[in-house]
Amino acid sequence: MCKSFLRLSIISRILLQSNPIHAFTSIRKPSSQMICLSQRRMTPSFSSSSWDSGTGILSLAPSDLSQPSSTGPQLAKDVDYAEAILKAWTSDANERTAKQLSTCRNIEYKCNSKDDTSLYGCIYRRSHFMEGNASSIPGLILFHTGAGPQDMFLRWKADSLVNDKELFPNGCVVLIADIIGDGEGWAWTDRLRYETVRKSILVPDEKGERNELKCRIQAAIDTLSAQPGVDAKQIAALGFCMGGHPILELARMNVPSVKVLVTYHGVFDGVDRLSHVSSNGASSTSDDELTTTKPSVLVCTGEDDPFVGKQDLAVATSMFNDIGCNCRVMSFQNTRHGFTNPAQDYNPSDAFAFNEDSYSKSWSATRDLLKRHLN
Repeated sequence: MCKSFLRLSIISRILLQSNPIHAFTSIRKPSSQMICLSQRRMTPSFSSSSWDSGTGILSLAPSDLSQPSSTGPQLAKDVDYAEAILKAWTSDANERTAKQLSTCRNIEYKCNSKDDTSLYGCIYRRSHFMEGNASSIPGLILFHTGAGPQDMFLRWKADSLVNDKELFPNGCVVLIADIIGDGEGWAWTDRLRYETVRKSILVPDEKGERNELKCRIQAAIDTLSAQPGVDAKQIAALGFCMGGHPILELARMNVPSVKVLVTYHGVFDGVDRLSHVSSNGASSTSDDELTTTKPSVLVCTGEDDPFVGKQDLAVATSMFNDIGCNCRVMSFQNTRHGFTNPAQDYNPSDAFAFNEDSYSKSWSATRDLLKRHLN
């Protein structure tokens, strides 16, 4: 590996711990294009959002998706990012053997902390679902990267899961959760604000706890569980990049309804400062119940990812195991950060790259895990 790449990797890792996409964000002029949402830039109004086509984004121009709007958020870093996701999403939709249609709507929900924080998520489900349907279907939570919840990559993943008829014959409901309180897509451009919020959520207190993060995670679980048709006892969560933190915290919270936890290029910086949680001390339930309710965990990481330190990964893995989770680590050779996202091929940093083989293997392993534990 050349010296320039090593220097860049070291610098990039330092930046990511507080500012994971600063090096490739850009500010663009507003557009008036509407994007499957009902919100205003400065005063989001997700609570009044109606159901719209889950694939409506595919009909929009990359230039409109990569800039903020008076009627919707910025959903992509730039035109190249938008074009890459549109291409991958369209190909995915065209290859589906069973044609399904998804529907989505924005949802504003609250974290009942001292600040009563508003969070801005997006719900995906199959469009033929009827509100009066009594059948119970699994629920999945997607935790976002440092780009925030207003990321079209996550909408593609949500649409793909909802339309996976082999995996979910009766359907599923997906919540793109919000950890930072971003309804406008400001995380793409306002990195100072992002750094401040990230620190307030992820840095443990003097007791080694992250109560604000727990509150936002619990708010996501409650919001998903309250959706019509969702089986509140069959929940899974997938986290990308920064989303590794809520996945680890969710395991520490010992929520019996959560059956599967997966991270992709998940970062675990600072987790060595967290308080110790063991399978014996995590809950007052019986030992038998603790054994049966612990989630299965899959950690997918790249060996050439400069943002996921070996020590951080070892500490996180040890925590999963100490809690009593069945934790499996898939480590991919010649794989850098962001390997699940085709748009990372346009990232100017050598620390990032899409890896189709690693993505395919990690997604296949995820589907196998979901099939075993959510059906």
